[in-house]
Formats: sequence, C-alpha cells, structure tokens
Amino acid sequence: MPKYFLAAVLPVVALLIGLQGCNKPRECPEVTTVVYEDVSSVDAESYTCISPDKTGLLEQTWCEAKDQFEQRGQSAGSDDFLVYLKGFREGYSLASQAADSQSSLDNDIDSPSETPYDSGYRDGYIAVMESMGIVQYNCASADLMSEYKDRWCEAADAYRNSGSGSDNNPFVRGQFIDGYMTGGRVALTVPTSMEAFFGGENPEGQQPAIVQPSGDLRNTELAFYRGFDVGYKAMIDSIRESINQVMQQMQMPNAMDFPEGLMPPPGQ
Repeated sequence: MPKYFLAAVLPVVALLIGLQGCNKPRECPEVTTVVYEDVSSVDAESYTCISPDKTGLLEQTWCEAKDQFEQRGQSAGSDDFLVYLKGFREGYSLASQAADSQSSLDNDIDSPSETPYDSGYRDGYIAVMESMGIVQYNCASADLMSEYKDRWCEAADAYRNSGSGSDNNPFVRGQFIDGYMTGGRVALTVPTSMEAFFGGENPEGQQPAIVQPSGDLRNTELAFYRGFDVGYKAMIDSIRESINQVMQQMQMPNAMDFPEGLMPPPGQ
C-alpha cells in the first residue's frame, strides 16, 4: 500500500496591507501569496486490525476490505487497494441504509476486466448483507433444493410481480419475502382459513389478519406489509381451490354405486 496519499495542493490567499510606508489602503500594493501545503509526508491510513469489531467504522471497514482484498490473492500494499477500499466503503454505506445496489451482486461475475472499485463495492455491500443474515437463493439452480427454497422462490417471484422494489435491493426483497411467508402462515390457521372460505377474507366481528401502522414507513417496513398482504391472499386462494377440489371429488357420479353401508335410503 502506498505510504502516502497523493499530495494535496491547498492555495491560501494572504492579502498583505501592512507594508512599511503604506498609510492608505489605495497606496498599499495588493500582494497575493499562494502557499502550497505538501501533505505527502502525512502517513496513509493503516490499522493493526487486531480487534476491528471493537473499533470505529473507518478501521472496521479498512480491515474488512483488506481481508477481502487479500483473499482475492492481491496485496494490500498495491495501488489498487485504495480504489478497492473506496468502492468497499461506498457499497458498505449504501447497504447500511438498505438502499438499492448500484451494481450486480452476483458473486460469479468476477473477471480480469472488472475494476477494483466494482469488486470492492460489491464486497462491501455483501459484507453488510452477511452480517445481517440476509438469506438468498439462486432459483435457477438445482442446489439446496428444499420446501423452504420453493416457497422462497415463489415469494421472490411475487416480489418482482408486485413492483414493490428492485432485485438489486436484497433488504427490501428479504422483508417482502418474510412478510409473504408470514401472511401465508396466518392464513393457514384453521379459524382464518375456514372463515375466509365461507365468509370472506375478514369475516364480520373478527380481528384483521394484520394491522399496518399509520404514518410514513421505511421502505423495508412497507415491503413487509405488502408481502404479508400478497402472501395471505395467495394462501387463501390456495385454500379455496383445495377445498373446491375436495368437494368435487366427494360428488359421486350418477352411475356409480355407493359403498356398502353408505347407500342412501330409497327415494333419495
């Protein structure tokens, strides 16, 4: 890593009016002195990284960036590290605000042509995601197949179709998915599902499935309630369809005899 930052030039303008023999302002020659402050002797940012989790944000991000950069097989002493660090901190900052990522978060896009800034930005953004335990799946892959992954991908599709946010914001999408699954779980309760089937989604006299707080909500909070509403309604529709199918199967064809013991009395 370079020992010094690039030299900064700071012009300081000094107006000298107290010259000897100058009694009136208009008689005083205006002398402009430009002073160049050379900061090349100032040590560059550097930390020991012994315990970065107990230090300030600058040291924490510097140490995390250094670790990630070196895992890429590069030396933190190279000029590219400063560029990587800048990208890392900007990605880290935006992720901390649950803002949309300005670049793809796909870990498979590493290439020799990728700039140190872009790789740093992605690593910084993903570092916040990992620290918050954001779950993500590649729905196009057969890896890690499970019922949960199926439901997660179903909710991710609903998120895209709902227009609630961008796929480049895993925080908003994650909250929508959590809300979607929670809404589905509430809809699966026996009182809710049966009342919704026979008496509508919110039968009279019953409490609502969820109440959204009044006032302005953060984008992540709003995404949860939108996800809940979409997931709840999707599950209610699924319950209705399942009950209708069962009732249709229970209707015996006219030409079919009832099993012994279940034959209805004559005249029925």
